[in-house]
Amino acid sequence: MKGLRVARVKTLAAANRFLDEEFLPWWNQHLTVAPANATDAHRALGPEHSLPGILSRVETRQVQNDYTLSIESRRYAIARESIGAGLRGATVRIEFRLDGQLAARFGERYLTLSACAERPEPAVAPAPPKLRTQKKPQPSANSRASLDRLFRQPGPSVLATARIDRTRTVQRLG
Repeated sequence: MKGLRVARVKTLAAANRFLDEEFLPWWNQHLTVAPANATDAHRALGPEHSLPGILSRVETRQVQNDYTLSIESRRYAIARESIGAGLRGATVRIEFRLDGQLAARFGERYLTLSACAERPEPAVAPAPPKLRTQKKPQPSANSRASLDRLFRQPGPSVLATARIDRTRTVQRLG
């Protein structure tokens, strides 16, 4: 970007011309390094390589007891011929491919998925009627009066309370 500003490039055609005539020759002359060995070290993809699987966004999901998966708020069922030992409750690899396809892989094999029909919303059952709770019994007039008499009596003063000595010693046992 700085080179484009220095060269005062304003249009796309001028930017392409700057790239071909100035930047790429400078790059090739100053920043490239010749390889130590000129032989091509690339290998061809083998049958064990899955380029769409390698180039996909991958997440994991757990298989439910009914052999279904929940992916992006949709449910998918695993085809009967894809079900095998250890699949229920297992974690599967979900591949979101670049072409928009969805693939599920368990171990070294791919599973066949099909979209499930939407589940109908369960009908909400009406709430059971609330049971009436019994009122707490109120104290009788006699018990209320005795409590009032108990709490109306004045207690000893703090000084008198501090002088009370209730320790039992040999001298006081008699």
